[in-house]
Amino acid sequence: MSADLPDLDLLTIDRPDLSDLSAGQIAPIEARTEGWPDSWRDIARSIYVTLISRAEPLRGQAALALSVELMLGIAADMGGEQPYINMGSDFKQSALAARVVDLLARHRQDYDRVGQLVGKSGRHVRRIEARWLRAERAKRQGALVFE
Repeated sequence: MSADLPDLDLLTIDRPDLSDLSAGQIAPIEARTEGWPDSWRDIARSIYVTLISRAEPLRGQAALALSVELMLGIAADMGGEQPYINMGSDFKQSALAARVVDLLARHRQDYDRVGQLVGKSGRHVRRIEARWLRAERAKRQGALVFE
């Protein structure tokens, strides 16, 4: 991996959540993709949000045009069919949990500091860690055999 590329975990932390943006901020992509299948619109919107919120953001028509072009490229590569992404939220939660656990190790259990870094409360960070610890214990113990 090139040293010029940012850490992928940092990309998701620095990128705003769609719910943080106003309707006016996403209005251009909403208008341009009107009539598209929902999943295509979702992907185009996601691309657009990423492009306008990067460290060196694209602005206006450039962000809109590239978002549409990339989504149409994805659609063409998939034969024009709607993509089915069944693990999106699970993947995001798993990546967040991995990031939280890594940061907790580096910051010696400072839940509030880790919460600031990932955009969650200290209490939420504790719950993420607790779920992760339970899952790790379950993996180590394996399935119990009752005879």
